[in-house]
Amino acid sequence: MTRRQPNLYNARAVNKARGTGLALIGAGTLLTSMTLAGLLLGYGLDKWLNTLPFFMFILGCLGFVGGILKVHRLLSRP
Repeated sequence: MTRRQPNLYNARAVNKARGTGLALIGAGTLLTSMTLAGLLLGYGLDKWLNTLPFFMFILGCLGFVGGILKVHRLLSRP
């Protein structure tokens, strides 16, 4: 009698692992882009109003917090 060997390359497991990796790449890109967008908008506003570090700091922090919230929402989906 021959025993069946377990299927190590289950298609569902492979697709799930691939989707998780893409979600993590998307999370990193999302966090970076939102923070960078906040910093750039703040820098442009500071240049326009001659208040160099003020708005860049505020909008950079808001972009970072918004990025964290978006990443949390993206990764907490079932």
